[in-house]
Amino acid sequence: MQNVKNTLKTVGFMMSATLLAKLAGMLREVLFASLYGTGGQATAFLTASRIPLLFFDITLGSAISSSFIPVFNEYLEKGEKDGAMHYANSFVNLMVLITGIICALGMLFSRPITSLIGSGLGDAEKNLAAQLVIILFPTMVFTALAYALTGILQSLGEFNVPAAISLASNGLMVVYLLTVRDRLGIHGVAVAMLIAWGFQVLVQIPALRKKKFSYRPVLDLKSEGIKRTVLLALPILISSWVQPINSMVNIYLASFLNEGQAVAALDYANKLYIIFVGVLTYAVSNLIFPSISRLAAGDKKEELSAVVLQAAKTVLAVILPVMVLFLMLRTPVVRFVYERGEFNAESTALTASALLFYSLGMVGFGVSEILNKAFYSLKDGKTPMIVAVIGITLNIVLSFFFVRGIGSGLWGVALAASIAANVIAFTLLIILNKRLHMLTWRDAVNTVKLLAAALCMAFLVYGVTTIVPQGDSLIEKTLSLALPALGGIVVYVLLLFCFKTEEAGSIRTMLKQKTKKVN
Repeated sequence: MQNVKNTLKTVGFMMSATLLAKLAGMLREVLFASLYGTGGQATAFLTASRIPLLFFDITLGSAISSSFIPVFNEYLEKGEKDGAMHYANSFVNLMVLITGIICALGMLFSRPITSLIGSGLGDAEKNLAAQLVIILFPTMVFTALAYALTGILQSLGEFNVPAAISLASNGLMVVYLLTVRDRLGIHGVAVAMLIAWGFQVLVQIPALRKKKFSYRPVLDLKSEGIKRTVLLALPILISSWVQPINSMVNIYLASFLNEGQAVAALDYANKLYIIFVGVLTYAVSNLIFPSISRLAAGDKKEELSAVVLQAAKTVLAVILPVMVLFLMLRTPVVRFVYERGEFNAESTALTASALLFYSLGMVGFGVSEILNKAFYSLKDGKTPMIVAVIGITLNIVLSFFFVRGIGSGLWGVALAASIAANVIAFTLLIILNKRLHMLTWRDAVNTVKLLAAALCMAFLVYGVTTIVPQGDSLIEKTLSLALPALGGIVVYVLLLFCFKTEEAGSIRTMLKQKTKKVN
């Protein structure tokens, strides 16, 4: 019982920290959008800021934590703490070495890289983006370090600090944009972002010392742990290419649309989408990964299956209403969040169009994150890799078909990404279920109930939007968003109880326990 309470507290803190971090990230985007809108400087900066992260995701990405944590936990399960620390230090130094080399090459060839990815941009935007890429490429090193240190802390039972690192970096950017604003120009914003990424590493050091992790400059490439990590990382890396390759395709195609403004619009919409989906998904997946890695190492497949299934159902139940709100209230959401300063009505229309079609992939994106972690815990990176390659291919084909084939414009890029995300999630679920036998008819019926509740919620939200007054003042923008959103959420929760869903039962149990505690 005490373990359950501690787990709930940890999940609560992680979700709160993640939510605050995402809100700080959203405020950062709002401040940036108000200063630069969807104009040339914004397009150049958002293109440049994506490039180092694209290279990181393609060369290392989620393979860092996903391949490190299972191997590190094997050492801990065997009681080999000294071996685990030796392996961890070698891993950290290897990550710094690899990203350092990539960073140097990226800075050296910044102009051709920018010209390739942002082919449709004007010469002025390409030149500016190339300058900004040189400033921003070192974020790769900080990102790799932050991922590796997060894996160490999570494996040692510390989840709170890793959950808060994004809050620290986003908070730093918010302070910069609020105080300095555009006085140091777009180059100043790039330098501030580089410092903020470095801050993610610094805030983890005290927690590492508390857990008695000490850094040593060792690089033992012949160790068994490093060899196993490399073998596990390669398929994981390929399977993680879905997002970065999708992003590259999106930037390339969008650079030819709406005089390049589509690049910024897609970026703003994608960040809104990721912020809300990521709060729960990343908190849950990061929490369960070390534990399911241990269960897999101990061949406890029934317990592993139960944890993964519960995590996936939780993500589904929470993401469904968020998806409905984004679909039905896309324009009020964008107006409320972004529309001020240089971000005008045209910018709102472009961003809302992208948000509509990105939202269709929310469930797929969230569930895939959980299922991938399950495969990695089983040390199976090959299956997610094959499925990811299928998803990447599908996304590229559909993107070019929609944009170049039928002239869809901006929305076709977002729709292709959503279709690919859902196909990947569905395929992973079928394969994992064959292996672990997780799903029953009861789960299928419960899913139908959740979908029915979400559909009823959508009708109510639409109905409220037709009677709520629309306007340009902050109060009118707030009401046009808050009233239908609150009404929809209330109806969704009530229907969970009316339909007697598993989620309603969990809520009822928690409320009873809290009532007993108070009494």
